[in-house]
Amino acid sequence: MTTRRMPSIRTMIEPQTRQVFSLGLTVATLLTIGCIVSGGSGRIVFTSERDGNTEVYSVEASGEDPQRLTNSVASESMPSWSPDRKQIAFLSDDGVGQDLWLMDAEGEGERLAVSAEASMVDFDWAPDSQRIAYVATSDGTMDVWMVDLERNELIRVTNGVGDEQLGGWSPNGEWVLYAVLDGPRQGVHRKNPRGVDEIQLTEKPDLNPRWSPKGDMIAFMSQRDGQDLEIYVMDIAGQNETNVTKKSGDDRDFDWAPDGRRLVFISDRDGNPEVYVTGIDGSDVQRLTRNTVEERSPRWSSDGRRIVFASASDGDFDLFTMKRDGTDQRRITATDALDEAPNW
Repeated sequence: MTTRRMPSIRTMIEPQTRQVFSLGLTVATLLTIGCIVSGGSGRIVFTSERDGNTEVYSVEASGEDPQRLTNSVASESMPSWSPDRKQIAFLSDDGVGQDLWLMDAEGEGERLAVSAEASMVDFDWAPDSQRIAYVATSDGTMDVWMVDLERNELIRVTNGVGDEQLGGWSPNGEWVLYAVLDGPRQGVHRKNPRGVDEIQLTEKPDLNPRWSPKGDMIAFMSQRDGQDLEIYVMDIAGQNETNVTKKSGDDRDFDWAPDGRRLVFISDRDGNPEVYVTGIDGSDVQRLTRNTVEERSPRWSSDGRRIVFASASDGDFDLFTMKRDGTDQRRITATDALDEAPNW
């Protein structure tokens, strides 16, 4: 078990290693905070607090063969598979700030990728599995950076225009999408990290922009039309905006269907947060869950046939899946702890 050094955010750190212990555990005892589920089949990576601080674990999608992948004095969060399924990235907090670490699928070869002088709050793999965009504090604001793992290079994507929120990569890997949350340039932007083009797409207090799977549309959230949070869709030039969830109540936490034709989201329009789907033109809205408790984090499977989500149906959050029409609901975790933030 090792501690972690805190070099400059502007310096790519040479790979460090530390001993990783693999421990068996029963699914019933997992204290799960977040997970990423492999598309269709394979292993789930997630975090658990069962040993007093948050660590990364993995388990087969069937619930079999659970393994502990990290074992340190720091707290880990947000484990995420690389698109080629060869690496897992995660954040690790040693009490000074959150750093970005990498390891292979079995938890071996753990190494420091980027160390931030302050908190790193989010990251996203590029489609080529060689670059990672992330947001970290620098010069008093939250800026977007990129690390090129192949070239051992850091690139600053934004420079103090206001606090930024990462929106992720375009499917072709050319553009990084982000939202400026305050200041004169607030709104959704896209920028090519290896070039100079930076295009402002909106000028309102818009949040959480996400590319469509085909790269031809962008969805985002906004309160521009009143007090309720709504989900909008526009083209990649920032034109042809459509409010796709136009109804009383907050609509949030959305995910694109793999075919780019529908969105799944959470809405409290009927009294408590439930799972809904809608066409990207706002038509054919369907409510998929019906109860008196809260649902969270709906995410499509890679083939678009099922949706995974978190529900507080038994007093604490567990994970469930269902068909895209809301039928065939299946519990996939059953713990006395917090199981949430799933993703296929």
